[in-house]
Amino acid sequence: MIAEALQECKKAIGNEHVRTGPEALARYHWGDIPAEVSIAAAVLPGSTEEMQKLVNIAREYNIALYPVSTGNNWGYGAARPVTNGNIILDLVRMDRIIEVNTELAYAVIEPGVTQAKLHRYLEENKIPLMIDPTGAGPSCSILGNTLERGYGITPYGDHFMCQCGMEVVLASGKVLNTGFGHYENAKTTYLFKWGTGPYLDGIFTQSNFGIVTKIGVWLMPKPEHVEACYFAINDDQMLGGLIDGVRTLLLQGIVRGPLNLLHRNRALTLLMHYPWEEMKGMTPLSEEVASRLAKKNRVGVWNGVGALYGTRKQVQSAKSAVKEVLAGKVSELHFVSAATISLLERFQRPIGMVLGVDMSKTVGAVKASFGILNGIPNEVALSTPYWRARRSKPEHTINPARDNCGVIWLSPVIPMTHRHVAEFRELVEPIFHKYRFDCCLTLTPVNPRCFDCTAPILYDRNDPDDRSRADACYHELLGICMENGYIPYRFGIQSMAELTGRNDVFWGTVDALKKALDPQGILAPGRYSRA
Repeated sequence: MIAEALQECKKAIGNEHVRTGPEALARYHWGDIPAEVSIAAAVLPGSTEEMQKLVNIAREYNIALYPVSTGNNWGYGAARPVTNGNIILDLVRMDRIIEVNTELAYAVIEPGVTQAKLHRYLEENKIPLMIDPTGAGPSCSILGNTLERGYGITPYGDHFMCQCGMEVVLASGKVLNTGFGHYENAKTTYLFKWGTGPYLDGIFTQSNFGIVTKIGVWLMPKPEHVEACYFAINDDQMLGGLIDGVRTLLLQGIVRGPLNLLHRNRALTLLMHYPWEEMKGMTPLSEEVASRLAKKNRVGVWNGVGALYGTRKQVQSAKSAVKEVLAGKVSELHFVSAATISLLERFQRPIGMVLGVDMSKTVGAVKASFGILNGIPNEVALSTPYWRARRSKPEHTINPARDNCGVIWLSPVIPMTHRHVAEFRELVEPIFHKYRFDCCLTLTPVNPRCFDCTAPILYDRNDPDDRSRADACYHELLGICMENGYIPYRFGIQSMAELTGRNDVFWGTVDALKKALDPQGILAPGRYSRA
């Protein structure tokens, strides 16, 4: 049946855009989580019309299609499907920037448009707008991250909230336009999210109800002035006061973007490789070695980063407020502008000599994080998956899945209080240590009231014992988080059945929607759905 369907696919989109065989399908098997699935083939449509033809073929032959935008969903499954035997629907050829409206600050893009491509388009055309990049790197799809309800670190960090208007190919082969997009000559399709009547955009995020082929995304006007804010505490007992300070700054609107808090261990993964020699091959990192490395690299017990945006007067006023709110709550507080970065680069060697440390890595990390805060995608955060890898991270074109790195993301959402953060840490830290993995937490405000706590399991994917322990560690962590009400905001392909398998009215309703929109179950079976 699949062979006949693939012949029809070749007629529809061309032989060269249908891939079969181990070599042609190898990249779709790249992965960083301990889950393996079989893949029947891959098809690469170049337009919505070609997509419709492929969906009609899949329905006729009753075969499953699994859409991926660029396939760089690292730590959650990359380009691999949830179930066996799917045909990958690779949307990388659909990479048009359809429109950029400079006056109203939005773009209309297809799934294959990466962070790098849209950023480059804006820069080359001298458009004074910026994207909100994620730490996933330049090669990741903006649309793909938006549909996973991902986020970045600027004031436009909630990517789904900054999405407006969708084009969706349904399992029937019909094209649905959401919001005002289904009205001929509508003037505000990409300006007003809600449209009229039931709001449908949300059901096409984290779901398998349709294939999103186009979205509008709001872009941020480049501010007159940006200053990054870096701060640290050198005593874990100060964390409660720091959390209170961060919540105050966000609730009062003094800081408009997130203020990320990185634990010492997470900061070290950004600056170096696991110290196998110092640890004599043992895992996890000992407190003694971790403290020594943190001191050497000028890393605090907890480290914060965010930015202030606006006119120079607005930023100056916000700086004064930040200093006032964080007074007595941090051990260090520094503000960094573009001019500061230039000075640090120029004088990093003499500064390092005075301080007795190598400043190059620190300055490089500050420059890269400052770039992301200014809407410039880069690969600085992609060092983390290589923490325990037995190979070095490449200098450029980093791809953790291709390089067989081991990373499983656990991303629970936690109320922004010290009590809840402390309770969460008491639950998860012993489990990380039990399985001999480093607990590398980041607390990222997804709004002024709650953190997403990204807690990666970083392991050596080439070591069967490490793989087995990583898998067991993840499932134990997930179980205890769910049991205690700290639910992840997104899931990897290996845990979809655990998510949807409960006797739950919510997932029963999802089942009913799936049956109505995709009665044959041909779209991404098992993805955030029982079918």
